[in-house]
Amino acid sequence: MKKYSIILSLALLTMGLSSCLKDDLVSDQTYGMINVDAAKVAQLPTAAKPFALLLENKATTLDLVQVSLAQSEPAAEDVVVTLSMDQTDAKVKANNDDPTKSKIATFPSDKYTLPSGLNVTIPKGSRSAYLRLTLNPQDLNPALPYVLAFRIVGVNKPEYVISGNYNTTLVTLSAKNSWDGIYAMNAGSLVQRYSAPGVPTVGDALNGNISTNPDVTLSTIDATTVEITNLKWAGGTSNIGGIDNLRAVVDPATNLVTMKALGNTTLKNIAGKVNKYDPATKTFTLNFDWNQTAAPREVSLVIKYKKSR
Repeated sequence: MKKYSIILSLALLTMGLSSCLKDDLVSDQTYGMINVDAAKVAQLPTAAKPFALLLENKATTLDLVQVSLAQSEPAAEDVVVTLSMDQTDAKVKANNDDPTKSKIATFPSDKYTLPSGLNVTIPKGSRSAYLRLTLNPQDLNPALPYVLAFRIVGVNKPEYVISGNYNTTLVTLSAKNSWDGIYAMNAGSLVQRYSAPGVPTVGDALNGNISTNPDVTLSTIDATTVEITNLKWAGGTSNIGGIDNLRAVVDPATNLVTMKALGNTTLKNIAGKVNKYDPATKTFTLNFDWNQTAAPREVSLVIKYKKSR
């Protein structure tokens, strides 16, 4: 029995020492999280929400950037986080110098206002607040998306630190008109080629039904114009050539559409056929041709809005 008592005593002593050691390590935060808020952190989202605004003459205020506090409890008092936009030009240049990326533009400072400046107040009882921006979307050029870069440069409470990994973000703003989007091809969509006026080509695989072709994209050019891309011949494998910058101009009062192509001035509406937008179904019915006096090409399109681009 004496032997077993000694073994038991040693085991209890070892457990006690181990427990004390663990408590010291946890208390010293060598590991574990006794106080998750030992360092309160101010941060920005890594990927800010992009804004695609309807191209209209209307003052608009956006919740542009969310500034948040990484802590378990809401703020015990108002916390003011100060931002800077000093990285915007450098980020735009870096993007535009990369041939693999689409061009972007710095948002001109005279086209927007920041109602509260670059200070964001996170109120007592909250963990986040927004930097707000006011603009008129009509001032945006839809040809290029605009960007603004933000960086946290200060917090008015000494117990807070600025996140090392999440202290910058980039916001994109672009303009679009009412017809901008991805459209699905529908029944009634056809293409016909001619070798001469009134003489249809024979055995031509590019002729025929295009209702099952891939979706087309309508991109904003201005308040009433969209450019149509990804339009293909029958079979859906090759793009229709010779009509670069194909555009539809919509009359908002009548919903009538005028077709044109900057790359081919002969392209126009086919007389007597429908060229119109139906706002109730978000559907375009378009009939146009080009090269009318040489080797005509005719296209009938019925395309319906599917989703935003």
